Amino acid sequence: MLHLIMSSPVKLDIDYLETFIGQADDILLLQDAVYGGVANNHYFSKLVARKHSGLYVLQEDAQARGITALIGPKFQIISYQQFVELTVKHSKQITW
Repeated sequence: MLHLIMSSPVKLDIDYLETFIGQADDILLLQDAVYGGVANNHYFSKLVARKHSGLYVLQEDAQARGITALIGPKFQIISYQQFVELTVKHSKQITW
């Protein structure tokens, strides 16, 4: 499953969200959620610690917020084309 997280991490119930994310799932941070990809932030720390792949940040949204250089090493910064590829890879998606 592909989890599209769009809301700011400040507004999310991260513990609730994490109960729905499986090891094979991919996570894409979009819009204000890209702040959750900043290195060493506490919002997604448990999730980042347990997932070893499948963590993505949309490049355009990180650039628009001026945080591209701050994205942590476990997150892969991807383009819109790669976003489309993720949607093709996952027939099921959920937006948070």
